[in-house]
Amino acid sequence: MPERRRRPSPAEQYRRLWVAAQNPSLEEFLAGLPDLLPADLLDVLETDRAERWRRGDRVKAEKYLRKYPAIRDDKEAALVIIYGEYYLRKELGEGPSLMEYIARFPAHARRLRDQVMWHEAIELGSGSHPQGPPEIPELTVGELLGRGGMCSVFHAADEQTGEMVAVKVLDREHLHHPVRVARFRREVESLMRLNHPNIVRAFRTGDDGGIPFLIMEFCAGGTLAKHLAGQPLPVADVIVILISLASAVQYAHDAGVIHRDLKPSNILLASNPASLLPKVADFGLAKCESDIGGSITATKETLGTPCYMAPELTTGARDADERTDVYGLGAILYELLTGRPPFVATTPLDVVRMVREEAPVPPSILNARVPAELDAICLKCLEKEPEARFTSAREVGEAIRAIQANEIVLDPSNTTTHRGLLR
Repeated sequence: MPERRRRPSPAEQYRRLWVAAQNPSLEEFLAGLPDLLPADLLDVLETDRAERWRRGDRVKAEKYLRKYPAIRDDKEAALVIIYGEYYLRKELGEGPSLMEYIARFPAHARRLRDQVMWHEAIELGSGSHPQGPPEIPELTVGELLGRGGMCSVFHAADEQTGEMVAVKVLDREHLHHPVRVARFRREVESLMRLNHPNIVRAFRTGDDGGIPFLIMEFCAGGTLAKHLAGQPLPVADVIVILISLASAVQYAHDAGVIHRDLKPSNILLASNPASLLPKVADFGLAKCESDIGGSITATKETLGTPCYMAPELTTGARDADERTDVYGLGAILYELLTGRPPFVATTPLDVVRMVREEAPVPPSILNARVPAELDAICLKCLEKEPEARFTSAREVGEAIRAIQANEIVLDPSNTTTHRGLLR
């Protein structure tokens, strides 16, 4: 029986018109789709704006909201249109101000403030020179292990026991940025309340002359991203890793912590990469049950390479729940199987569009050794709508254990599909 091809989404159809024509009519296109769902309409409008702005036709957000009441009257959809313009201007090197957008859209003032704070958190300075190693009683702090957007991590040894640890320090220039300080505190609070063999352990926290630090477990194997180096792992190894990560994520969820930033660079390997003992790290974007007064959203690394973001995070991280981390597990699974993220494009904005609109290429297309069952699990995790995904990390782990129990599917030459697995 021939394989049925997926029908292109309305946004994909409209984008193809832009490729084929100089300036297609949005009105004529939409007239041919009288029963278009609001979510599809929003995707088409976002496509229209992106294409027009690339050609110098800077259509204002007000025009879309005025012409399409269904979008204007949906607060989340309207915010996508409004903030999308802000983001495009930032991409073009401009400096749009929050006050300008509050004046233009006063009904969305609070959410606009949150989104602009998100962007502020994204644009952490990358050309600065963080301070040297902190001075911490009872620790000998040594070489720099790595730097992120706002923190430096040093290798250290406990002077009493000789145990190797890692010290994460908030870089000095970020002390006067409330969002960045709050993100660091979020990681400290999250890690201190979690104790699982597949989550990086936090030992204690403090400050060095006002500079906050976190002493945590040292993972000599480096990051999972570095271990992969753009290459897929054997299916048997992938299964072991995912079962461990699903267990850790479910434990965090049971403790009221949603990670929201699961990706290979936030997974550390203990002792030796060959041990395949993964540990979830970097809880700076975590959402906790006890959160009050809003949530921290994203960092430069996250939105700069948004190929691991769940679709709901592209419009507001307040919507995140356990299924957001299910998507993150799916994104990690995808890269373990294929050696690349689910979505790859030349610009972050294009990746965000793909995350919202396009289905990922099945892993088995990129790696013929991926069994059909694992293909299906991965794609179910990566569904656009949270309701279509597994409801929990526990379900992901159980589905993968079912594959592990049936050893025949680990033979890449076997293509048998157990269709009851994902019912």
